[in-house]
Amino acid sequence: MSAQARQDLGLAPAAPLDPWIYADHIGVVVIDFDVIELSVECRQRLLVADSESWSGMTLREDGVTAIVVNPSHSRGRQASTLMHELAHVILKHVPARVDVSSTGMLLLSDYSEDAEAEADWLAAAMLLPRDVLISRRRIGDSISAIAKAFCVSDSLCEWRVRMTGVDVQLKRAYRK
Repeated sequence: MSAQARQDLGLAPAAPLDPWIYADHIGVVVIDFDVIELSVECRQRLLVADSESWSGMTLREDGVTAIVVNPSHSRGRQASTLMHELAHVILKHVPARVDVSSTGMLLLSDYSEDAEAEADWLAAAMLLPRDVLISRRRIGDSISAIAKAFCVSDSLCEWRVRMTGVDVQLKRAYRK
């Protein structure tokens, strides 16, 4: 899917994938948080007091899918969040639980643990393809250098390198 996305966007196989451009390509609207009409108190709660309680959300109405990401997070974390939400869309995940208020307002939807894990893996693979990690680590690039080049957080890059076994594979190859 990562290779196909890059091909669809006219990118080289090892080029960074901008999730905002990819969202537009697949017809998903990314809503700028600043255009949402919220009270000052609500903005303060969402962006300051409880900014770590949410990263992003997907909204669907009348055939339109839109995503909002938390602008108080780093750009790398926003990219990861956006790609995670896009992964749910691509994989056609359906929330396992939806809570609605007595007035009919959607309060919370939740995906199953399996769906969340699947979205995590796909998002990371889309942003940091394994082949790219192998080639970049082979030439000695640090986690931070790769993360910076691909506009993701160091923690996502570190997780992806660890989970794909790239460093272990390279160490074994050099021992032979």
